[in-house]
Amino acid sequence: MRLVEQHVIGDSDPRYAAIDRAAFASKNRYNAANYLVRQSFLHEGVYLNFAAVFHLIKQHEAYCALPRKVSNDVLRQLDHDWLALFADLEAWKTDPS
Repeated sequence: MRLVEQHVIGDSDPRYAAIDRAAFASKNRYNAANYLVRQSFLHEGVYLNFAAVFHLIKQHEAYCALPRKVSNDVLRQLDHDWLALFADLEAWKTDPS
């Protein structure tokens, strides 16, 4: 059994501005790294893993907008998402139905 706790934070909450800034920076971080991975994969046929993307984007303003641990977690999530895509493509190739 999974227990879930939900917190609804409206725009009148004093924490809203900080959370909104962090979410916006996280989105920008994910999109900037995803662009690099996607362009590399489409144009060169090379998948950039977590370490490769980290070294390419560690000086980018989107990376510096968040604490390092959070930025690395965003990159790990991106790496997980791409690996899941490749696994799904392999599963589809074996059984397209």
